[in-house]
Amino acid sequence: MNPFATTLRISPVFSKSFFLSLITVSLVAVIVTVSLPLNLLIKIFTCLLVLIWLMMVIREHCWHLDRAINTAILRTDDSWLVSFDGQESVKAELLSGCLVQPWLTVLQFRLPDRRRKSLILLQDNMDKDAFRRLRVRLKNTA
Repeated sequence: MNPFATTLRISPVFSKSFFLSLITVSLVAVIVTVSLPLNLLIKIFTCLLVLIWLMMVIREHCWHLDRAINTAILRTDDSWLVSFDGQESVKAELLSGCLVQPWLTVLQFRLPDRRRKSLILLQDNMDKDAFRRLRVRLKNTA
């Protein structure tokens, strides 16, 4: 059977490894900021920015809330449909800046309203077989 003759549905779930990586990176950023010889107000402001960034990334890329892509469908003609929480699917263009690795895949889409959205996929936030098939299709279409 041709692996490209089927539609591939991607519905990511919570990724524990990505969550722990984000927490670790943020903690290191806060420690480095606190250890720098800066004014106390600058240190506090920078730490707050790191925490705000952390919450935004966790909400979108770990919990898939708000404006996050909840489902991406790769059709047999290599076109994409993406949907957000409680909304209809829209056609999206896959941009060329995608990262495809055995442990991580980052898809970048351009939506009809010209916005760009990313979908971060790891082995632990989707079906392993679907993850493998997605990587094979992306490598063969590049």
